[in-house]
Amino acid sequence: MTIQVLGFPTTLGLPRSATRHGPEALRASGLLSALRRFDAEVVDHGDLSLQPGLTSDPVPVRVAKVVEAARLQRDHWLRTARPGDLLLTIGGDHSTSLGTIMALAALGHDFDVVWVDAHGDFNIIETSPTGNPHGMVLSLATGLLPNFLARVVGPDRLHLWGIRDLDPGERRLLAEQRVEVFSPDEVRAQRDRLLARLRPNIFLSFDIDSVDPGEAPGTMTPVPGGFTTAEAVDLVRAIVRGRNLVAMDLVEFHPDRDSDGRTERLAHAVLQAALTEWCNQRCSRTAALRR
Repeated sequence: MTIQVLGFPTTLGLPRSATRHGPEALRASGLLSALRRFDAEVVDHGDLSLQPGLTSDPVPVRVAKVVEAARLQRDHWLRTARPGDLLLTIGGDHSTSLGTIMALAALGHDFDVVWVDAHGDFNIIETSPTGNPHGMVLSLATGLLPNFLARVVGPDRLHLWGIRDLDPGERRLLAEQRVEVFSPDEVRAQRDRLLARLRPNIFLSFDIDSVDPGEAPGTMTPVPGGFTTAEAVDLVRAIVRGRNLVAMDLVEFHPDRDSDGRTERLAHAVLQAALTEWCNQRCSRTAALRR
């Protein structure tokens, strides 16, 4: 069993100046040593070299740069991933996850996308109030911006949980494409049913802003009314339990906005929960094969 770790400190989806990025902060606070406690080999690929996001770029240029960076990430995984590896990417804004989706599709995986987030990330250029491509990741992946990227994954494979901030045009697109979208309260009320609908192979994309900003201040796009830290950790554990986690992204952790290390501790707890269940599943399969 191997955990492949990649830092993707992108600001292309949300142009901003950052004094410190998420991958650097999590490594400094013990990410790799924590991963090595699992019964798995850990390979750290460092950070991909990426150009900064620029607000001066026209929106189509911003989108094109996000797609170009995603192709770099996809190509990296195509060179390095081996069957059975877990691909773990630490972002960066949520455009981080476009490259992961592209890589999994290119590797031939049949997978669902579990998108734990405050936002739908389903805007197109015409519906986006900001023009920031981190809010267009899933519309790009599902082919709604065909001038930039053909469809990579079907909208029926998307499970958007924790959503509580949608733009009007984005809401319309999600309804038209029949994408599964649930708020934190709906996830709380229907969790077992939602979990039962997931396919065996999953890609989990965890956005820090899915958690209420009172407990996770270290993000650029906070939205009140999110999960508690305990709820988020338990939800991640339940998502991975009994399934094949093929990849995971942790995104939108901005350490320069954190307070008292609360968001950093959340990030570590989420990764710990997911990797514990992943390791349990792998160990169970290995034991079964040896019988």
